[in-house]
Amino acid sequence: MNENGKKKREWVKTAAIVFLSVMLVLTFFSNTIMNYSLPEVATQYVQSGTITAKIRGSGMVESGDPYNVEVKESRKVASVAVRVGDTVEKDAVLIYLEDEESDELKAAREELEKAQADYRNALLSVEITSADIQAANTGMSTDAYRQQITAAQNAVTGAENAVTAAKNEVTEAQKKVDEIQNQYEAVGNQISLTPENNADVSAEIKARDEAKASWDEAKRIEADAKNELTARQNEVADLEARIKLVQDKMPAPTKNPAQNPNEDASGAGSSEPAATQEPVSDPASQGNLPDPASEPASQENPPDSVSGSAAQGAGTDPAVTANPDAGQPLPQSDEAGEGGLNEVSEDVDIAQLQAQLDELNRQLNAAKENEINAQSAYNNASLEATRREEVYNRAEQALTDKKNSGNTEGIINNLKNQQNALNVSLAEARNVLTQKQANLSNQETILADRQQELTDLASRIGKVSGLETAQEAIDRAQEKVDELTAKSIDATIKAPIAGTVTALNVTAGKNTDASTSVAVLQPEGKGYNMSFSVTNEQAKRLSVGDVADLVNAWRYDDVTVTLSNIKPDPNDPGQKKLLTFDIAGNVTAGQTLNVSVGQKSSNYDYIVPNSAIREDNNGKFILIVESRPGPLSTRYIASRVDVEVLASDDTQSAVSAALYGYEFVITTSTKPVEAGKQVRLSENNG
Repeated sequence: MNENGKKKREWVKTAAIVFLSVMLVLTFFSNTIMNYSLPEVATQYVQSGTITAKIRGSGMVESGDPYNVEVKESRKVASVAVRVGDTVEKDAVLIYLEDEESDELKAAREELEKAQADYRNALLSVEITSADIQAANTGMSTDAYRQQITAAQNAVTGAENAVTAAKNEVTEAQKKVDEIQNQYEAVGNQISLTPENNADVSAEIKARDEAKASWDEAKRIEADAKNELTARQNEVADLEARIKLVQDKMPAPTKNPAQNPNEDASGAGSSEPAATQEPVSDPASQGNLPDPASEPASQENPPDSVSGSAAQGAGTDPAVTANPDAGQPLPQSDEAGEGGLNEVSEDVDIAQLQAQLDELNRQLNAAKENEINAQSAYNNASLEATRREEVYNRAEQALTDKKNSGNTEGIINNLKNQQNALNVSLAEARNVLTQKQANLSNQETILADRQQELTDLASRIGKVSGLETAQEAIDRAQEKVDELTAKSIDATIKAPIAGTVTALNVTAGKNTDASTSVAVLQPEGKGYNMSFSVTNEQAKRLSVGDVADLVNAWRYDDVTVTLSNIKPDPNDPGQKKLLTFDIAGNVTAGQTLNVSVGQKSSNYDYIVPNSAIREDNNGKFILIVESRPGPLSTRYIASRVDVEVLASDDTQSAVSAALYGYEFVITTSTKPVEAGKQVRLSENNG
């Protein structure tokens, strides 16, 4: 029994040892596998020391305000009178040029020949008068052209408005004709449907006939007055036309200023003749004519005031009307008038033309006064005719009422009278329509004339303007040829300013180029500059006005380098900045300088590599490694420490943070590292 128990205990002991060994091996391998899955980090001690936040760079010295000496012509260089580094005064000869025509002079001569050919072609391509050539040579102002065009355009617009008004009148007249025609046909239908009967209406017929005779006489007098008015209007129009022709013969400054420039040769300011205007007086106010209804026996003889005016118009030839003021007959408006105007030749003395113009204006004033009197006589005659028409209408109505008093004959006669009245009205409406259509045709003719005048004026102005442009092109080309010709003899290139020659871009025997400077001068009193690129982060540590230190400063005598500008580098605007420095002192263009610029050196308690500084939404921080003992090995945990960067240079940064000074700070890692997570130290950390 004892021996069996002993064996049993040994077996348990052996099993326990084997189990613990296996567990130890498994634990070792599991820790090893887990460690290799952790981020491997490189660390570095937090140190104290000095930070020198300076940026170093080098650049070539260039002229701060170089003056490029340029030549606008392509010329061959005979010799160069200076060398790079020479100091020259203003107007000192830099380069001598050979005496020969430049390419620009040859081109200018060709341009002159082309301008002269264009001018000759302009003379031959269109019909141009000597007056056009003289106007082109003297050069009419743009305002004068604009005024002429504006006046012609206004005349066209007025004619267009007159045509529109005439069309509207024709439309209204046609509507009136259609309306009366429909009424006439309707009355005819009523007559055909009404049975005939007899009635005694002889007294009413007699009164109606007497009123009709009186009305006809008044209409005759009105027609005579209208003829007289038309003759006076034609007389005024004829005088105005002749005044315009005389004015056209005279030079512009001597034309009659009283003439309305917008009044055309017809002398009509409105789109409708004055003879068609409606009377404006009340018929009842005209006491010079008797009432035909109250005095039927006197209707045979019209009033003296009306008949006298009509007789005067009927017995007077409107083409040969004597001017009461002048005491002599007016010139004829047709062949005789044209012969009188032809006597006004272009060679007549201006005083004679002015005398003719004054005489015509005097006759025009007298003719206009006669026109006013004729208009008044016509208005009175028209009012009297209207009044007698009303008397006739009342008599006609009385006859109609009698016929309609209880018998069908009266009804039929009334309808026939209505039909007769409508027939008269229809004839009058058609007559008005014919007049309106004739007026429309006349206004359309006037519009066509005004449009043609505008076209002719624009054509003439275009020809004159084209000649002016061609002449100006010749003048400009000639001036350029003269200027370049003067420069082609004994030509030199002189220094436009005093300064130092920093570059020469031509040599003897070479040609100058208008697009390239032949020399570069450094003006007196102007400094130099240099530039080089840095990263955007480095540029953040600099500001305009920082003074740079020269590397090997002992080699330079009193040289000051100051940062003057910080701007994006044109070659890499997203990543770099271009630093520009002003240089004062004893330097020359083309020299290379090495400088350092930035803050001075300072001592700090905590300095970490720039790669250790991280940043998120909560600000800048570093990750340090903290060690924690484990059952089999030590574990390393990343911990976050917020920091404030005090200063930086190209590799290190001084920080302010809750540190002791001996922590390991993570600088790099093989995987992203988060605070509170386990990491694995790099083997290089020892």
